Amino acid sequence: MRRAIKSLMLTLATLFIIIPIFVLQSDLHSGGGPADFYGTSREVSLNETINVAKLYNLPIYLPSELPDDFERTAIYLKDGPFIAIVVYSAEGNKDYKTAELVIQISPGGSPPTYSELESIAASMFFARAIEINSWPVLINEKASTGGDVETKKKWGDYFLLVTVYIEGLSFSMTCPTLTTNEAILIVENLYLLPNEPPTNTI
Repeated sequence: MRRAIKSLMLTLATLFIIIPIFVLQSDLHSGGGPADFYGTSREVSLNETINVAKLYNLPIYLPSELPDDFERTAIYLKDGPFIAIVVYSAEGNKDYKTAELVIQISPGGSPPTYSELESIAASMFFARAIEINSWPVLINEKASTGGDVETKKKWGDYFLLVTVYIEGLSFSMTCPTLTTNEAILIVENLYLLPNEPPTNTI
């Protein structure tokens, strides 16, 4: 058990560096920099995202309520393996590197238990584990924005990162303009597509 927790801590520590900047490939462009998600994905509709997820037998959850004037502005999809980035903005921003709310959906393997997340959070600054709708959730109120120049220029060195583990997927939300309570409310209102949301679809 101790070895499993140590391994999980190492994995999540890596994710906290990788996920915020969405460096999703290790291949290099001819210029020598890391490939970003734009080079390996395409912009798609919500229906196409759902249909591709069905091919992989993956559940897609999105929020039914959002704070402020946020609207979904873009979805970027890579289907080998399945990774989706859903962008929300109150400014019409479609760039996942600088938008106010970004949700990355990707295979997460066997999800950690709540007690495992508690152990991880206890070893980190500004992090805590909670449980929402029986899902284990890890909140990092001061996650590194990583090395992307555009992200760091707009949001500084840190932002809020919330990771939810649902049915073998991790839903990682970067939300630099939101409070922790607002982010928790988003998680509470995640619903399974293509079911009808409890309120207006967003």
